[in-house]
Order: sequence, then structure tokens, then C-alpha cells
Amino acid sequence: MTNPIARPTFYEGEILPAADLGATVDYARNQMARQSRYLHTWGIAYGLDLIFTSAATLKAGVAIDGTGREIVVPDDVPLDPSTFDVFVQPDATTLYPVYLNGVDQAAAPASSLTGACGGSEPTSMQETYNITFGAPGSELQIAAQTLPAITDGPDGGSSEAWLVLVGFVTWDATNTQFKSVFAYNPATKIGPQYVGVNASQVISESGSLLLATHPATPQGSTPVMAVQIQEASNGQMVFGKLGADGNVSSPALTVTASGDVIATGQIKGAVTPGSMQVQSGIAFDGMILPLPVGIDPADAAAGKVTVHTHVSVHYESLSPAGILVAVPLECRVDTSTGRVHCRVIDITAGPPFIAVLPAWCDYTVIVAVPASGSGS
Repeated sequence: MTNPIARPTFYEGEILPAADLGATVDYARNQMARQSRYLHTWGIAYGLDLIFTSAATLKAGVAIDGTGREIVVPDDVPLDPSTFDVFVQPDATTLYPVYLNGVDQAAAPASSLTGACGGSEPTSMQETYNITFGAPGSELQIAAQTLPAITDGPDGGSSEAWLVLVGFVTWDATNTQFKSVFAYNPATKIGPQYVGVNASQVISESGSLLLATHPATPQGSTPVMAVQIQEASNGQMVFGKLGADGNVSSPALTVTASGDVIATGQIKGAVTPGSMQVQSGIAFDGMILPLPVGIDPADAAAGKVTVHTHVSVHYESLSPAGILVAVPLECRVDTSTGRVHCRVIDITAGPPFIAVLPAWCDYTVIVAVPASGSGS
């Protein structure tokens, strides 16, 4: 059985050795590590962007690794080409992962202080970091790193460093320099992992709960998207771009507490597998028949859904146009394009005044949605 966690206690007159004083620091540090490890998901907490101007540089920031260790990079750090010791691939576009890991390093001994035997010992431990490079594809093993035991702090459980992926570089073998940087590898579909929250409930005491992709005033031009639950206005949930005041200023989608859904755009894809979707109306010669709401034309073209059409001449529209007697020449739908071909022969005046005219038609479109994605 694993030993229980021990909290240091003291009594009057006790002689305090260094180990007891160190235990008071370790207790709080290990407790914080367990909280970071189990109440959050590990990854980048702030900054640590990999950028390239005149050189590849890791921006200052903070990460929490899988052991609960806090890794702080206090200043921007240019990547050192001399530390690139990965076997170089012949393809100059190959992406090499860049890793960050935490390291404890004893500070220099204090020259004015001596131990019991006259020796000088360090009085602090520096929490620093290493930047390393991996072989192409090694980022696939990031998720397989071994977590420490429940009672372990950030220093226990494994002798291997916990690697945090911060991005990728390409290598110029001719000039032995980094060529460019990337945040994401499209081949392996892996990029940096960011911290999250492990919780069954997230509660706000402010009357508003916000979930946003970035802070309200980020650097750059990419719009910040957010979901906000608001108690005001009888309660609603809104989705849209985040304004500078920290609220969703122009909602694209709103769901009220009474169940009303308000969208500024079209609602697409609202179809149920195994259902039949129907669209009907009147169309003119040359028009493309509309599909029912929620049916993607690309799915229809690819045969992922089955489309049935029926058209017939709309005779009521002929009389107002002065055509008293008309004979259908064609009324059909091109199955490849969905375009209507509807023409009639006007025999009102008789020969030789017979004319072929475009006409209106009544249409019905029925789309059968398969019960699964395997067929119709």
C-alpha cells in the first residue's frame, strides 16, 4: 500500500533539520501539482508561440506539464541551431517538433554560508527549462506519456522529462539554420496542446458565463469567437464575435430561455438520418430546383442522399399570358444539374402561328436521407 501523504508539523523546542524545513515546501508544491494535474488538462497556459523573423524564436510564456509542474519561460528565446541534433531528412520541407520541458537546477552555493562540516551548500533550486527537438512524427507519442502516481508531486513517478509540444521547425541543411516555423503539422494533424479544465460543473457568480477563443483584446486580426450565457433579458445563450467590452456584441445565434432560436444566417444540415425531406413550389423553365432545407447539394451530387423529383406544367400561369390552349412539349428535370426544362406549344391562333414557349411548372423534390453514412 502506498504511504499516505504526510503534512509536516512542529513542536516547541524541536531541532529543525533541513529535511523538515524542505518538507514544508514540498508539501505545498506537491499539493499544487496534484491540483494542476487532475483539475486541469496539461499544455500551454499563456504565450509560448513559435515565431520566425530573422531567426526562429520561442515567445515568453507559461505551460503546465502532465505532472503538474509549472514551466515558465520568462523571456523570448531564440532557438539555438547548435542544439539541433536530430537526424536530418533529405526533404527540406520536413517538420521537426520542438519540445519544452521543465528542469530543476540547483543555484550556486552561497559563499558566506557554510554547513555543519564547513561546506557551502545551495540555498535555492532554480525552476528552469530545456528546449529540445524531436524526429519527424515523434509528436504522435506526446499523448502516450505516463502520468505520475496519485500521491506524487511534479518530481515523482518517472525519470523521463515530460515534453510539451510548442510547434515545428524546418531545417536548412546547407546553412545549418532553421528555415521556418509552423504551429501545426498537417500530416499528423497535431499541434500544441493548451490547458483546459476537468469539471462536471462550471458556475459563475456574475450572472454571465463566457467561453471565448481568446481574450477580448488579442493581438492580430483574427476575430475572437465566444459563447455567452446571460441571465439578463430573461436568460439567453448567444454565439458570435466577442466585443472589446468582453461581451458578445453581434450575436450570430441566440437561444432564449423560452426555447426560441434566432439566427442571422441560414440553418443548414438539420436533417435526421433515415428521414424524408420534401420541398415543393413553382419553377420556371431554366431554373435549378431548390433542395429541402438542410440538404447539402454536394451530398446530392455525390450520391450520399437519394433525390426524387416530379414536375408538371402549371396551366394556371398560361391563361394570364394569353395562352388559351397549350400542349406540353417537355416538362422534365436534368438529373445531373437539377435544372428544369419546361416548354409548351401555343396553338391558340392555329397554324402557321404555332409557337414554342417556356412555361412554369409545379415541382416536388423528395430527398431520402440514409439511416447511416454507408448508402441510401
